[in-house]
Order: sequence, then structure tokens, then C-alpha cells
Amino acid sequence: MKVLQFIIVVLLLSTPLPSAAAKTEAPPTSVEERRIRSAIEEQYNRLQKEGDQLKVEQMELKTLKQEVDKKLVQMQSLRQELSRLLNRKQAEEGKRVAELSKIYEKMNSVKAADLIKSLKPKLAIELLAAMNKKNAGKILDNLDRKTATKLSTGFTEFSVDQTPSY
Repeated sequence: MKVLQFIIVVLLLSTPLPSAAAKTEAPPTSVEERRIRSAIEEQYNRLQKEGDQLKVEQMELKTLKQEVDKKLVQMQSLRQELSRLLNRKQAEEGKRVAELSKIYEKMNSVKAADLIKSLKPKLAIELLAAMNKKNAGKILDNLDRKTATKLSTGFTEFSVDQTPSY
């Protein structure tokens, strides 16, 4: 068997490799040589198909990568726009809270207290924080104990960086 393999190897080495330009091949001399040539051709064809398929997949991946990159740029642009709009909204809300706090300061403290207790706690705290401390104290004085305690506690936990949630 080893002798046969040695002969096949010698025959294969002595036989010139088929070139792309030359389409004529020497006829196989034995059945074993035909089988080997056939197996080599099948392997070559399979590798050629796999190579072509890899090229197609690489092109598809490049296209997908370009699309993903475009989408990322669009998303970053949208994120910046959204951030800009959110900042503008918060600034506008801050102005309105400041204006509203001035209105509440000018009101009778009993009426202001009655209105403040019906507001959302966060808005009420922001209004009181924006007011003159003397007027805020008068309003808290006219609130019921539970509401005044709740707003006072919220005022101590109030952060300037918090976003309004009216």
C-alpha cells in the first residue's frame, strides 16, 4: 500500500499541474489517478465557491457597516438635538416657576397656602424655594401641619439640578 502511495505521489509530482490557460489535460493513466484528480478538482471547485461566497459576504458586511455608521451619526445628531430641546424646556419651565413664585409672593398668604397645598409637591417646593424666605414662611405657616411638614422635608432634599416633573 505504501508503495502504491509512493507511486501516486511520484506520478502526481511528475505530472504538470493544470493551468488556467491550458484546457487539455493528459488522460489519466490509472483509476486511482483519476480518483485523485477528481477529488482534487472537487476540492478546488469547492474552495473556489467558498472564496466567492466569502467575497460576497465581505461586501455585504461592508455595506452593513456603512449603514450602521450612518445610523450612529444620525442618532448622535438626534441625541444632541433632544438634549438641546430638553435644556430649553427646562430653562423655560424655570422661568415660569420664577414668575409664578413672584405671583404667589404678592398674594395673601392664606390664599397662596390654599393654592400651594393643591399643587404637586415638587412644584410647590420649587415655588417656595424661588420665593422670598419671609413670604415662603408665611405661606408655610398657613398650611396644615402635615402639608407644611411634607413640603419642608422636601425642601431640605430639594436639589437645584433636579428636572421639573409638572
